[in-house]
Amino acid sequence: MKNTDDLLIPIYIMRNKIFKKYMVPSDLTIIEALEYLNNSGYEIKYRSSCKAGQCGSCAVTVDGLPKLACKTKVKEDMKIEPLRNFDLIEDLVVNREEYYKAQKEFENWIHETSEVEEKEKEKEKDKNKNKNKNLKNKKDTLKILSDDELFKSISDIGSVRNCIDCMSCMSTCPARMYSDYMGPTFMRLLARYARDARDNKDRVKEAFEKNLYNCTTCGRCIKVCPNNIDTVHNAVEKLRELSFKKGQYVENHLDVRKNITENPAKRTVTKPEAPKIGFLEDVIANPEKFNNEFTEKIVIENKDNINKSVEYVAKNPKATVALFTGCLMDYRLQELGMSGIRVLNAHGISVIIPINQVCCGSPLIRTGQTDVAKELKEINLAIFDKLFTDKSLDSIVTLCAGCGSTLKNDYNEKQFVVKDITELLVEKGLLKYKPCNLKVTYHDPCHLKRGQDIFEQPRIILDSIPELEFIEMEIPDQCCGAGGGVRSGKPEVAYKIGEKKTEMILETKADYVITVCPFCNYHIADCLSKVSDIPVMNIVKLLDKVI
Repeated sequence: MKNTDDLLIPIYIMRNKIFKKYMVPSDLTIIEALEYLNNSGYEIKYRSSCKAGQCGSCAVTVDGLPKLACKTKVKEDMKIEPLRNFDLIEDLVVNREEYYKAQKEFENWIHETSEVEEKEKEKEKDKNKNKNKNLKNKKDTLKILSDDELFKSISDIGSVRNCIDCMSCMSTCPARMYSDYMGPTFMRLLARYARDARDNKDRVKEAFEKNLYNCTTCGRCIKVCPNNIDTVHNAVEKLRELSFKKGQYVENHLDVRKNITENPAKRTVTKPEAPKIGFLEDVIANPEKFNNEFTEKIVIENKDNINKSVEYVAKNPKATVALFTGCLMDYRLQELGMSGIRVLNAHGISVIIPINQVCCGSPLIRTGQTDVAKELKEINLAIFDKLFTDKSLDSIVTLCAGCGSTLKNDYNEKQFVVKDITELLVEKGLLKYKPCNLKVTYHDPCHLKRGQDIFEQPRIILDSIPELEFIEMEIPDQCCGAGGGVRSGKPEVAYKIGEKKTEMILETKADYVITVCPFCNYHIADCLSKVSDIPVMNIVKLLDKVI
């Protein structure tokens, strides 16, 4: 125990569902603070074993997020409660039996023989009980792997092997909270064996049957994992890729594939109904339509080849960017594209719009359809790498969190820099905006906060608008339920998660919900429409009103 002569600070510990105040020395970890209190006669129940961050048994919820008590320092007014979404035993102790039972059911060991071989063995045992002794002595045999094959297999699964069974990911997973989904760590477990060449059990089929496609890929499990295991990209998306190749997929996800492969423009959604046309088609056909008072001139280049583009040059430009439109802006939210051009030009940023850009591939990557996603990536890389280099661009700017996260994290070969529009505007300098007498709340898109680590910039923008009242909802970065192909493939799960987001929004009594993701925009608006008339607005549309 450390020296306890330091200044005492207040912390709050939940007991019997009520936070109670305790005074502890400021230089302790939570485990040490609990020991200190129990030595003083408080008899607080908690779990602890190694006290070195290796066993995971001491995980608790600290100020709303799971943390290891042995590795987390106490802070003034810190709130400590048991892991959420588990049955409570007493004080900080939750029931882990569900977890251990599920682990056993998942058969957490290497299967040396195939399931077919195992069944044949059972038949043989039933046929001739006298041979039981010989059968028991007969050992299974591992696949014979070369040294290179074994090394490659073990190296591949290394990224999902370091789980310490703390259950932090399970306590925060929205898919587990609101659907029949075992939780991230079990998908990690199945991915580990599915990618181990020595294992013969069909782990991919098992994952599919255990609702692999209920995961929204929100990334919260990654952020709360003490060992930084990337379950989304290294487990869930890998399993979905393998599952799709085996013909195990959600039927509705094929609609996205069909839309892209049958449309030369390669968009995940169908073309707008006539007389409407897509944003990119409109820009090249009617460039003057998107002119605004902050535009110096319009420049059209390479009109007859693949690199054709339209540039809206700002007056006294600080920088030049290329706009990545995304599917929804192109085919559903054309007015968002118009607002984007005006907002960027108003901030002294010239905008080049490459006409032949295609879908970023995110909906395909998240649902395991990586073959088509690879083709899309190659098209975009050819267009944006060249444009970025030839024009000495500041960045490729996105107005969609999903597109931005995909370009930043899945386009590893890129030569260009990607920035979300809020990131770019704050970096280049905000304007003196017109007053806006509204009360708003803000939803953090998963692909923006966790996918790009951007959460302060939108709030800086909102706080800079005079007379705008900004109210945080209970958990602004709680997934809305739309991502990971869940809205299209498992709508009942998406709406169940969306109901909780709706409750948080209604509690704020806001006039508008602001976000930076067209997909979140659609889903939250859809969920809200069932109980309220509160509109949802992209932050770019809000800025368009106040410049």
